[in-house]
Amino acid sequence: MKFVRARHLLLLLSGPLVIYAVFGGVLGRVLARDSAYRYLSVFQDVVTLVMNNYVDAVQMDGVLEGGIRGMMEALDSDSAYLSPEEFAKFQNPGEQDAAGIGVELTKRYYLSVVGVLPDSAAEKAGLQPGDLLKSVGGRNTREISVAIGESMLRGPAGATIDLQVIRGRQPDPIEVSVKREVYSGDVVAYKTLTGSIGYIRIAAFRPGVDEEVTSAIRSMTGAGATALVVDVRNSFGRTAAEGSQVAELFVSGGVAAILENRAGDKTELAIESGRVVFDGPITVLANRGTSTAAEIFGSAIQHAERGELVGERTAGRGVVQKAIPLDDGSGLVLAVSQYLTPKGETLLGKGLEPTVEVKDSSFQADNGDGDPVLEKAIEILSKSTARKAA
Repeated sequence: MKFVRARHLLLLLSGPLVIYAVFGGVLGRVLARDSAYRYLSVFQDVVTLVMNNYVDAVQMDGVLEGGIRGMMEALDSDSAYLSPEEFAKFQNPGEQDAAGIGVELTKRYYLSVVGVLPDSAAEKAGLQPGDLLKSVGGRNTREISVAIGESMLRGPAGATIDLQVIRGRQPDPIEVSVKREVYSGDVVAYKTLTGSIGYIRIAAFRPGVDEEVTSAIRSMTGAGATALVVDVRNSFGRTAAEGSQVAELFVSGGVAAILENRAGDKTELAIESGRVVFDGPITVLANRGTSTAAEIFGSAIQHAERGELVGERTAGRGVVQKAIPLDDGSGLVLAVSQYLTPKGETLLGKGLEPTVEVKDSSFQADNGDGDPVLEKAIEILSKSTARKAA
């Protein structure tokens, strides 16, 4: 009897240990997989140490907000944390913000100009792709996200915004004043390079750009062009569909890109068939400023093997963003889905690799003199048309 009672006592005592060993081990593995718990613990320790040991009294609101902004900036160049005031303006810009200066921005320590619309306020003021905006309206851009920077550049038509611009290796910033305006210029330009090679420059992908490109193609083929250079260097546009629609002018059917969310669900961005306007040889010029919709266009052309992608690796900004409100009125602008190439390769942070790489750090749009990327494209097309003629 004593042996039985002892055995029962042993089971009673060992039971919780077995339960802990089984379930505790499972729980430990779950927590280990989710490193967020570890980082939150470290974050709490850092906050406590700063509050209790920093040499001066700390305004924790500003410190914590700076920490959140830094975390978002570490994700990608477009994700951002917005204060309540910033988030409200982001969601409802208002009629007073109808005018801008005509640039596309990214973040490279400071806000950086990716592209400049032709005949825009920015171009008239002398801004160039690659310029760093050290300050906008007197505010240093080191802690400013792309979303906020774009909002600050917008305002009433005719109002002036002052910028400090860092260009190349110049030691001191350039003071530039830009008068905001509602942009009404053309984003597509074209010309004849040789008797049989035409050139199309797409400065930005916006609604209706496929119609503008169609008009340019017909004009040049009517003048005798049998091959085309399509230049999307420093070209931008946030809506992937516009890149796909331009691709449809050169590619009949297939897939331009694949949209993938966090869960791994994928949706193909199909190329509509029956819209081809030009089926001759083409080359596409790209560089580090080729972003989003322009990358989708390049992806479609490259995957369909319609032409060579000449120049440099593209920006890698193919994402879909979502504005997420927080309880205090602030909010996040967060990339929630990303575009892949038709082969399933990631664009975000990587971009498209050119089939023919040509370094070109001094590119200026529509300047054929001393343009090694354009020269290589002409060489490729000239050989292609010569073989075809033979």
